[in-house]
Amino acid sequence: MKLILASGSPRRKQMMDRTGLKYEIDPADVDERTFQDKSVTKLVEILAIKKAEEVAKRHSNSIIIGSDLTVSYKNHQLGKPEDEKDARRMLRLLRGKTHQVVVGVVVINTKNGKTASAVEIANVTMRDFSDREIDEYIASGEPLDKGGAYAIQGLGGKLIEKFEGDKETVIGLPTKTVLKLIGEVNK
Repeated sequence: MKLILASGSPRRKQMMDRTGLKYEIDPADVDERTFQDKSVTKLVEILAIKKAEEVAKRHSNSIIIGSDLTVSYKNHQLGKPEDEKDARRMLRLLRGKTHQVVVGVVVINTKNGKTASAVEIANVTMRDFSDREIDEYIASGEPLDKGGAYAIQGLGGKLIEKFEGDKETVIGLPTKTVLKLIGEVNK
């Protein structure tokens, strides 16, 4: 059976590469805006399911991995910033505070029809960094395609004071969870 990652994210690809599993990439194309009125845990689970289901239609006898991440602070769900101004707004909102990175993961076995899902949460505390540090970070270009406008595994790591939970969750694909779910759908 083929293993398919339903994502074009370079970070998720990096995480899958670390597993040593042979897999293919077939990115899903799901309009995420239609689900924004859900709770954050429900939102990431629904979007991960929608992504995996869309890709599953194209692959029989395969295991499909879908995933979605959002950054949540109080009642704010922070996806990828629209532009530099939006990235600045997000980083100022998160500065000096603890927020959650919430990742939904879904694995579908298209041969036997089994589906397994999980939601993982990590707490991330940002340093009380300066506006100058925000400007320098935005100038790097890194925050513009990252949920919450930062990447823990990149230059954004220097903005973080501490985190609790699995670092892979903060990056976007907790591989221990993926492997566990693959096992569940293969029973």
